[in-house]
Amino acid sequence: MTERHRPTSKSPARRPKVAGRQRDAEQTRADLLRAGRMAFATRGYAQAGMREIATAAGVTPALVVRYFGSKKELFREAIGHDVGLSGFFAAGRKDFGRHVVQYLMSKPVPEADTLAMLLLSAGDAEVRDLVTTLLEERLTRPLAQWLGPPKAESRAALLLALFCGVWTFRSMVPMKPFAGTLDPATAAMLATMLQDLVDGG
Repeated sequence: MTERHRPTSKSPARRPKVAGRQRDAEQTRADLLRAGRMAFATRGYAQAGMREIATAAGVTPALVVRYFGSKKELFREAIGHDVGLSGFFAAGRKDFGRHVVQYLMSKPVPEADTLAMLLLSAGDAEVRDLVTTLLEERLTRPLAQWLGPPKAESRAALLLALFCGVWTFRSMVPMKPFAGTLDPATAAMLATMLQDLVDGG
């Protein structure tokens, strides 16, 4: 072997990366994350099983542990997505109430939705602190900043309580007035309550 071809400590021989293996790992991780989001959004944290998630992703349960370590860590990454608060603000302050009612009534149920994951899992002791922190950081605080004084935090909390209450009785525990298409009078009352909170009345 000549000097120019001899490996040195400064330039060690390296194995070429296998692009296909890297893509397979990334795809498996993405499939598990997508399956986890759907399971958590439709069944909640406690009822979503690792075997169920793995089956939906087309892999073995051992790969859930390999890629995420535990169901709790999978949940943490699954709720790392945008909560979707931007949909609240699309119409601006003037038409906020009416817009949110339309948004709420047209929202697909169920779906792999971060808000659904948070609400369905809030009562589970294992992830309650995590859910509470995320609700504050991603919903209450940004909404309060957008609303501004007076009493922005209280108004933000009331807005979210009203929205989440209707969402709950529309999708999780269907209540007749909120099922299907809202009648015009109910929609108008809900829009007015939401708008009053935005306006600070």
